[in-house]
Amino acid sequence: MSAKNRPYEQFGPFILFKKLETDALGDLWRAGRVDGGQLGPIMAVRRLSGGNRAALVQSAGETNQLVPLLSGTTFAKDQTIDVANGIPFIAHEYSGGRSLRHIVDRARGGAGVTANPIPIDQAIVIAEKIALSLSTTADLRYLGNRLAHGALIPQFVWITDEGEIRVAGQQIGKGLIASMSDSKVAAELGRYFAAEYRASAEVSKTTDVYSLGAVLYLLVTGNEPPDAMTGSAFAQTIRAAKTSSGQPIPDDIRALLEKSLAIDPNARYASIGEMKQVLSSLVHGGNYSASTFNLAFYLSNLLKKEMEAESLDRERESKVNVAAYAPVAIAAEVEAAPAPAKSRMPLYATAAVVVLAVGAGAFFMFKPKPAAPVLHAATPPPKPNVVISHPVIAAAPQTSTAPLDPAAQKKAFEVAVEQKMQEEMMKLQADMNKKLKQEQSKNAPVQTANLITPPQPQKQIDDRGSAAALDQRRVNSRPENQPPTQTVAQQAPVVPPQPQPALAAPALTQPPVATIHEGDVVDVTELDKLPQPLSEIRPYYPPLAAQQRAEAIVILSALISENGDVVDVKILRGDSRFGFNDSATRAMKAVRFTPAIKDGKRVKTWRPQSISFKR
Repeated sequence: MSAKNRPYEQFGPFILFKKLETDALGDLWRAGRVDGGQLGPIMAVRRLSGGNRAALVQSAGETNQLVPLLSGTTFAKDQTIDVANGIPFIAHEYSGGRSLRHIVDRARGGAGVTANPIPIDQAIVIAEKIALSLSTTADLRYLGNRLAHGALIPQFVWITDEGEIRVAGQQIGKGLIASMSDSKVAAELGRYFAAEYRASAEVSKTTDVYSLGAVLYLLVTGNEPPDAMTGSAFAQTIRAAKTSSGQPIPDDIRALLEKSLAIDPNARYASIGEMKQVLSSLVHGGNYSASTFNLAFYLSNLLKKEMEAESLDRERESKVNVAAYAPVAIAAEVEAAPAPAKSRMPLYATAAVVVLAVGAGAFFMFKPKPAAPVLHAATPPPKPNVVISHPVIAAAPQTSTAPLDPAAQKKAFEVAVEQKMQEEMMKLQADMNKKLKQEQSKNAPVQTANLITPPQPQKQIDDRGSAAALDQRRVNSRPENQPPTQTVAQQAPVVPPQPQPALAAPALTQPPVATIHEGDVVDVTELDKLPQPLSEIRPYYPPLAAQQRAEAIVILSALISENGDVVDVKILRGDSRFGFNDSATRAMKAVRFTPAIKDGKRVKTWRPQSISFKR
């Protein structure tokens, strides 16, 4: 088939449209994936053609089944780690993004391009999102082993045009460390790994701590981190570093860098989770005004010309003749190769077979298929998959120690991923509850009016009671009646007689008891019975999202009345693209629930809910 019909290189199931990066480890391409004879989603495909090929192939094979299970907002979307044409590769959804490696290089400027350093507040928010992904990974187990990324380099951090920060390349650390035998790979990437990790290839709790510290150094200074193998000069380089703009590094960030990049593993943060907490405190502490919106705005300015040129390229790439790259077409090209003249009859027979095969394949490929059940009358996607997740208040601990077969291990891993999502959902709900109490303290779920308190004093005075109380105070105030060890704090003050209600004394010794009234707002974690939907929650897949093959996870909270009606919905963490938030909100408002129960009373509650839109 002529080059005119196939102007782009093919790599496995991908059509390589444009090379975006090249380094010692390989190259990165914007590519189209061929799905069922049609052009599927645009992907970022990184071919690992350098380094230790055998070790990288082995790592890719070992992690192939694991990576698709890493779903969430901090992981690369639709990620695949596999081998094609003998070359290991990492592929994930493109989403109009760039790697952190490309962004940092572009921010440095040079060759007639003005430098535009990454703002320090954006550097912090990027590092915090990476830390969230790493800590999420560290909380999971697969086939009985606790996970770690083990291969964090700027090339594997993907930032979309909308400011989303996602991490790829999990679990290929062994192949990457083995590739350090290549001097070019070691010179470019060795500085992102701790010395003890490079020596042993064994991950520990501080392996990713060091790598994230190196990435943070790159973000803050705009320079490559020093290599831990340089010895005493290493620590001195970190202490002398300055920001990209030439200013001294703020003390809180410098302390974070020095602790995460300590040569001694015991001097680092004990885990990536601990480092993530420190970064989160910086992001939310008020000293840095960081947000993904600001990051998106920065990227739009930094990459404006690239984005404009890409839009033209993408339009041209969308018109590619996918049939020329389909497996059937390639097979036909091979089968139709010229044969010796004396063998033309076999050639004709072969061609006829190929034509019949192509016709049969086309018939089965393009013949109408039964319509899949839709979630809503307006649902156009071919295979929408909307996953509804319910809140989990407490999880039963795993008690069995018996070895599991691979299928059970995979199921356990999926459960662990889901549990992690539930924990994040409940944390978002707790944060929302805290804000509601701060903003509407007068409407807090449990008011002082709901406490059993003594009756208030009556306006009519009981003279006999008051006189008796006065006489008692006078007797107690005599010196001979005072205990010798009594302190000032224990003395009853002598004050003019005041009318005392009969139940005042018991009220001083019995703490107030909270009561729940019907219609009170009660925290979902304190309920005796959770509200359950009376019908299926059926959000529709937004049509534009289906066309773009876009996915999203929306976490929201619904205020459910004592009658089971949804009276309000708040987005805890959503996705503003394509109408995902609106779809999830409308779906929640359309459902009725069983009443929430506390102490036998029907109450209101904010109930968290996650809805995953997946193809």
